[in-house]
Amino acid sequence: MHKFSRRKFVRKSALSLPAFILAKDVLAVNEKFTDRFQIGIQEYTFHRWLSSGKLKHLDYPALAKEKLGITHIEYWSKPFDGKHTDKKYVRELANRTTGEGMENILILVDIGNELDSKDAKQRARSVEEHKGWVDCAAQLGCNAIRVNCRSGGNRELNLDNAVEGMRSICDYAKGSNVKIVIEPHGGHSSDPDWLLAVMKRLNHPSAGILPDFNNFGRFDRYDGVRRTLSYAPTVCAKALNFDDKGFETKTDFFRMMKIIYKSNFSGVISIEFEGHNLNPIVGSLKTKALLQNAFDVLIK
Repeated sequence: MHKFSRRKFVRKSALSLPAFILAKDVLAVNEKFTDRFQIGIQEYTFHRWLSSGKLKHLDYPALAKEKLGITHIEYWSKPFDGKHTDKKYVRELANRTTGEGMENILILVDIGNELDSKDAKQRARSVEEHKGWVDCAAQLGCNAIRVNCRSGGNRELNLDNAVEGMRSICDYAKGSNVKIVIEPHGGHSSDPDWLLAVMKRLNHPSAGILPDFNNFGRFDRYDGVRRTLSYAPTVCAKALNFDDKGFETKTDFFRMMKIIYKSNFSGVISIEFEGHNLNPIVGSLKTKALLQNAFDVLIK
């Protein structure tokens, strides 16, 4: 891992940025990152460790706290291994987090049947399957589950199907504090116009979008994040690789942080490191440093 002092990193970063990013009219004197934002971690970051048995699902929150200094925890559905409906198991996970001063934020739900499937029976099965994840999230104290709507096909028909599937699960979640959020994740869901059309037609208090730094495909990632932030309970700061100065090679984190800073969003910005050249601890720490230093540049 490349190490920079905070002052040196900020100075180097500032020199590489256009002057407008340092404009005084977007800055708040003496503001701290934690006054408005918290850094979270997404469990998918450790998917290879989880698959190999190097990391156990129940031990993931402790690792995040001890190795990363992160206490805002996001989960991935696969490591639950079907135990998300086992209230005793979920209670154990809750005890290992909330009892240790951590906060559970979101569950990334990946299942076979998708809410926007063109097959009505598959949509119905998807709704039923997602109900268990809403209940699990509620028991953990999470504020959202992330769902996929990436079946594709005819744009308007896919929009209709997504609205139908989303409405059913959002109605189920309405009595809880759990939002159902679509991530840009392939198909039409990578198009911010399509995502916003789903939200507009749904007009549901339990519906939302999870902006992801790297998932808008052929669409402009900065415009996608900017336009969907108003529907976001959290933001996904995805990182894939870093150059020798510590900058992410696909996404300008300084530009992203400026967009987030200038919006009305406040809350958790979660790391999801998917790189293959670094182990997930090192990759997550580099992403964490980049988020913090991008913010520091904004307020200097």
